[in-house]
Amino acid sequence: MKLKTTLFLGLSLMILTSYTSSKDPLKVPKVAFFTGSYDNFLREAKKQKKPILLEFWASWCAPCRKMDNETFADPKFSAYLNQNFMLYKVNIDSFDGMEIADRFGVDAYPTMIMLDAKGKLISRYKGFFPPDYLTNELEKGKSQKGKRFATPKATAVN
Repeated sequence: MKLKTTLFLGLSLMILTSYTSSKDPLKVPKVAFFTGSYDNFLREAKKQKKPILLEFWASWCAPCRKMDNETFADPKFSAYLNQNFMLYKVNIDSFDGMEIADRFGVDAYPTMIMLDAKGKLISRYKGFFPPDYLTNELEKGKSQKGKRFATPKATAVN
Protein backbone atom coordinates (compact mmCIF):
# COMPACT_ATOMS: atom_id res chain seq x y z
CA MET A 1 0.00 0.00 0.00
CA LYS A 2 2.84 2.42 0.88
CA LEU A 3 4.56 1.67 -2.41
CA LYS A 4 1.42 2.47 -4.43
CA THR A 5 0.89 5.74 -2.52
CA THR A 6 4.53 6.74 -2.96
CA LEU A 7 4.43 5.95 -6.68
CA PHE A 8 1.17 7.87 -7.10
CA LEU A 9 2.56 10.93 -5.30
CA GLY A 10 5.82 10.77 -7.24
CA LEU A 11 4.00 10.50 -10.56
CA SER A 12 1.67 13.35 -9.59
CA LEU A 13 4.60 15.60 -8.70
CA MET A 14 6.32 14.82 -12.00
CA ILE A 15 3.18 15.73 -13.93
CA LEU A 16 2.68 18.97 -11.99
CA THR A 17 6.30 20.09 -12.40
CA SER A 18 6.27 19.37 -16.13
CA TYR A 19 3.08 21.40 -16.65
CA THR A 20 3.67 24.73 -18.36
CA SER A 21 1.15 27.46 -18.73
CA SER A 22 -0.09 28.29 -22.21
CA LYS A 23 0.74 31.93 -21.42
CA ASP A 24 4.47 32.41 -21.64
CA PRO A 25 5.27 35.08 -19.02
CA LEU A 26 8.01 36.46 -21.28
CA LYS A 27 5.55 37.06 -24.12
CA VAL A 28 2.86 38.84 -22.09
CA PRO A 29 3.07 42.55 -22.98
CA LYS A 30 4.20 44.82 -20.18
CA VAL A 31 3.66 48.53 -19.95
CA ALA A 32 6.72 50.19 -21.47
CA PHE A 33 7.25 53.08 -19.07
CA PHE A 34 10.14 55.32 -20.12
CA THR A 35 13.13 54.58 -17.89
CA GLY A 36 15.29 57.68 -18.34
CA SER A 37 15.03 61.12 -16.81
CA TYR A 38 11.89 63.21 -17.10
CA ASP A 39 13.68 65.73 -19.35
CA ASN A 40 14.81 62.95 -21.70
CA PHE A 41 11.27 61.58 -21.67
CA LEU A 42 9.86 64.95 -22.77
CA ARG A 43 12.37 65.18 -25.61
CA GLU A 44 11.48 61.67 -26.78
CA ALA A 45 7.75 62.37 -26.50
CA LYS A 46 8.12 65.43 -28.77
CA LYS A 47 9.96 63.30 -31.35
CA GLN A 48 7.30 60.57 -31.35
CA LYS A 49 4.34 63.01 -31.37
CA LYS A 50 2.22 60.71 -29.23
CA PRO A 51 -0.03 61.71 -26.34
CA ILE A 52 1.74 61.57 -22.98
CA LEU A 53 0.52 59.65 -19.96
CA LEU A 54 2.14 60.39 -16.59
CA GLU A 55 1.40 57.92 -13.79
CA PHE A 56 2.04 59.30 -10.29
CA TRP A 57 2.57 56.64 -7.62
CA ALA A 58 4.16 56.00 -4.24
CA SER A 59 5.67 52.86 -2.72
CA TRP A 60 3.39 53.13 0.35
CA CYS A 61 0.22 53.55 -1.72
CA ALA A 62 -2.05 50.46 -1.71
CA PRO A 63 -4.23 51.60 -4.66
CA CYS A 64 -1.00 52.22 -6.63
CA ARG A 65 0.07 48.61 -6.05
CA LYS A 66 -3.41 47.48 -7.07
CA MET A 67 -3.06 49.45 -10.34
CA ASP A 68 0.29 47.74 -10.99
CA ASN A 69 -0.97 44.26 -10.13
CA GLU A 70 -4.34 44.41 -11.87
CA THR A 71 -4.62 47.21 -14.41
CA PHE A 72 -1.07 47.55 -15.75
CA ALA A 73 -0.59 43.76 -15.61
CA ASP A 74 -3.51 43.20 -18.00
CA PRO A 75 -1.94 42.16 -21.35
CA LYS A 76 -4.64 43.77 -23.51
CA PHE A 77 -4.43 47.06 -21.60
CA SER A 78 -0.61 47.03 -21.65
CA ALA A 79 -0.58 46.57 -25.41
CA TYR A 80 -3.10 49.42 -25.79
CA LEU A 81 -0.98 51.79 -23.69
CA ASN A 82 2.27 50.91 -25.46
CA GLN A 83 0.72 51.49 -28.87
CA ASN A 84 -1.05 54.77 -28.10
CA PHE A 85 0.97 56.71 -25.50
CA MET A 86 4.37 57.80 -24.32
CA LEU A 87 4.39 56.61 -20.71
CA TYR A 88 6.27 57.88 -17.68
CA LYS A 89 5.96 56.59 -14.12
CA VAL A 90 6.54 59.36 -11.55
CA ASN A 91 7.65 58.12 -8.13
CA ILE A 92 6.60 60.84 -5.70
CA ASP A 93 8.90 59.37 -3.05
CA SER A 94 11.83 60.97 -4.93
CA PHE A 95 12.71 64.67 -5.04
CA ASP A 96 12.28 64.77 -8.83
CA GLY A 97 8.91 63.04 -8.51
CA MET A 98 7.72 65.49 -5.86
CA GLU A 99 8.71 68.41 -8.09
CA ILE A 100 6.78 66.98 -11.06
CA ALA A 101 3.76 66.25 -8.82
CA ASP A 102 3.82 69.86 -7.57
CA ARG A 103 4.02 71.15 -11.14
CA PHE A 104 0.78 69.34 -12.01
CA GLY A 105 -0.97 69.84 -8.66
CA VAL A 106 -1.15 66.12 -7.92
CA ASP A 107 -2.48 65.54 -4.41
CA ALA A 108 -3.85 61.98 -4.51
CA TYR A 109 -2.32 58.68 -5.57
CA PRO A 110 -2.45 57.05 -7.96
CA THR A 111 -3.12 59.86 -10.40
CA MET A 112 -2.65 59.71 -14.14
CA ILE A 113 -2.36 62.84 -16.24
CA MET A 114 -2.81 62.87 -20.00
CA LEU A 115 -1.08 65.53 -22.07
CA ASP A 116 -1.21 66.00 -25.81
CA ALA A 117 1.99 65.64 -27.84
CA LYS A 118 2.71 69.37 -27.31
CA GLY A 119 2.42 69.07 -23.52
CA LYS A 120 -1.02 70.64 -23.02
CA LEU A 121 -3.17 69.12 -20.30
CA ILE A 122 -5.99 66.96 -21.62
CA SER A 123 -7.30 65.21 -18.52
CA ARG A 124 -6.47 63.63 -15.18
CA TYR A 125 -7.59 60.40 -13.55
CA LYS A 126 -7.43 59.95 -9.76
CA GLY A 127 -7.55 56.59 -8.02
CA PHE A 128 -7.74 52.98 -9.10
CA PHE A 129 -9.38 52.07 -12.42
CA PRO A 130 -9.97 48.60 -13.92
CA PRO A 131 -8.35 48.13 -17.35
CA ASP A 132 -11.50 48.18 -19.52
CA TYR A 133 -12.92 51.27 -17.83
CA LEU A 134 -9.59 53.10 -18.05
CA THR A 135 -9.22 52.20 -21.75
CA ASN A 136 -12.59 53.82 -22.46
CA GLU A 137 -11.69 56.93 -20.44
CA LEU A 138 -8.33 57.29 -22.17
CA GLU A 139 -9.98 56.99 -25.58
CA LYS A 140 -12.37 59.80 -24.63
CA GLY A 141 -9.39 61.88 -23.53
CA LYS A 142 -7.47 61.26 -26.76
CA SER A 143 -10.39 62.63 -28.74
CA GLN A 144 -10.11 65.90 -26.74
CA LYS A 145 -6.72 66.79 -28.27
CA GLY A 146 -5.47 70.21 -27.32
CA LYS A 147 -8.35 71.05 -24.97
CA ARG A 148 -7.56 72.17 -21.46
CA PHE A 149 -9.67 71.35 -18.48
CA ALA A 150 -9.83 73.45 -15.35
CA THR A 151 -7.71 71.74 -12.72
CA PRO A 152 -5.66 73.28 -9.93
CA LYS A 153 -2.00 74.14 -10.67
CA ALA A 154 -2.14 72.52 -14.11
CA THR A 155 0.49 73.89 -16.44
CA ALA A 156 1.76 72.93 -19.84
CA VAL A 157 5.00 70.97 -20.05
CA ASN A 158 7.97 73.18 -20.91
